[in-house]
Amino acid sequence: GNSSHDSSGKTLAWKEDDAVIPTEEPFGEIKDGRKVKRFTFTNKNNITVRIISYGATITDILMPDKNGVILDISLGFDTAAEYEDRHTKIGAALGRITERLKGAKFTIDGVEYNVSANEGQNQVHGGFYGFDSKLFDAKIKGNKVEMTYVSPDGEEGFPGELTSVISFQLTNENELILDYRATTTKATPINLSNHVYFNLEGHKAGKNGDHLISVFSDTYVPIDEALLPKGDGELATVNGTIFDFQNPTLVRKVINDFIVSCYSFGDRGTRKHVARLENPTNGRYIDVFTTEPGLDVYFSSRMKPNLYGKDGAMYGPFEDGGVCLIPMQLPSGINMPNFPDTILRPEEIYTQRTIYKFGVK
Repeated sequence: GNSSHDSSGKTLAWKEDDAVIPTEEPFGEIKDGRKVKRFTFTNKNNITVRIISYGATITDILMPDKNGVILDISLGFDTAAEYEDRHTKIGAALGRITERLKGAKFTIDGVEYNVSANEGQNQVHGGFYGFDSKLFDAKIKGNKVEMTYVSPDGEEGFPGELTSVISFQLTNENELILDYRATTTKATPINLSNHVYFNLEGHKAGKNGDHLISVFSDTYVPIDEALLPKGDGELATVNGTIFDFQNPTLVRKVINDFIVSCYSFGDRGTRKHVARLENPTNGRYIDVFTTEPGLDVYFSSRMKPNLYGKDGAMYGPFEDGGVCLIPMQLPSGINMPNFPDTILRPEEIYTQRTIYKFGVK
């Protein structure tokens, strides 16, 4: 159904031509028999975004290049079963904690909590079964798709029942807007994001090194061999390092020496233009805006080789993967004395907004 602009019989608070109305369809089921939904947005500029309720996962982003050729620029899989089996986090929500948590433990108000250690002695991306592998309760609300997951008290070791709502919206200004909102019954660390992988040459093209990347920060978080922040959480200048993307940089120049890096942008809460990814050959680009103080940049260095993707694609590390631009709070903040602690308390509301804006030049 290409009925995204058919609003007959609905009373809309906005003019029909101002909003991109999503549609819903079934998308198979997961092993326990629960059904997965898929939602599609298509705007007036031939940009299509599809999202599924399993993992609140972005499965497809189709956009034209400078010649009007439309390709899917986000990595993914063909079926809900593959998302569940592969367990790669590609395109999916990250929570309760994005990135690594040192020692898989933390202390809040004098109480020590031990959480699941799914990477050596540490935790990464929320544990063995983070938000990427949860079925969200999803529905269309006007021009948005709203996905809700209630994480039980004690899940993966985290305190409090955490209710998270992620809403998705595509505008006719070519902005994919992700809004996050969460509340908890007990104090808990929280650092939500999404692990979308971009390839502006088309998701199955490889040639990941062809991208030009700009990151509008002169400060990054140095990490150790376990990919954890050094010491008590340090910031350092990117000047003179391979992490310096203040000017557009060819990814191929750094891809083989670059595992992951988190950049720092100061305060939480204000909208910042943090990065641009572009493909000079076909003209496609993405601008990233976020309220978050950090941006994780990743070029698929740790992706599994020979990973079968959608539409006959074969993904793998480095050149065969994609680029991830993951807005977040600074990594392992809960146990880095020098970083903000990322704690959400019961009387507070966590919010986060990230915008991926698509364009051609």
